Amino acid sequence: MFVYESKVKVRYVETDQMGVVHHSNYAQYYELARTECFEACSGMSYESMEADGVMLPILELQSKFLKPALYNQVLTIKSIVKDLPTVRLRVDYEIYNEANELINTGQTTLVFVNKETRRPCQPPENFMKNVRQYFN
Repeated sequence: MFVYESKVKVRYVETDQMGVVHHSNYAQYYELARTECFEACSGMSYESMEADGVMLPILELQSKFLKPALYNQVLTIKSIVKDLPTVRLRVDYEIYNEANELINTGQTTLVFVNKETRRPCQPPENFMKNVRQYFN
């Protein structure tokens, strides 16, 4: 299992008139955290993987809202990869406010796809070489 923590400060533009983060922003928070997690776990960027001919689009996204995130709060986003990636990569998320209260949970499932054929494929070997160490 691999767990990575990211921080994000809620910007005014992400909130509604009540100062509450609009639900549509959580997908962006997940992406920010997932990208940082991906690079920390694999030592690769999305950009380098795409240069090697593999893309990683989202197949599924789920989100559960427990408490509101508010303007100017610094949120902690835990990205959790519980299983060794195969053709699919599942990432779970836990978002905490500054009081360390769990305010949101989520999950994304991504699929490794050949850039040319746009068909599912196995993850690149250089990615898997670095990731395997967390799942022994």
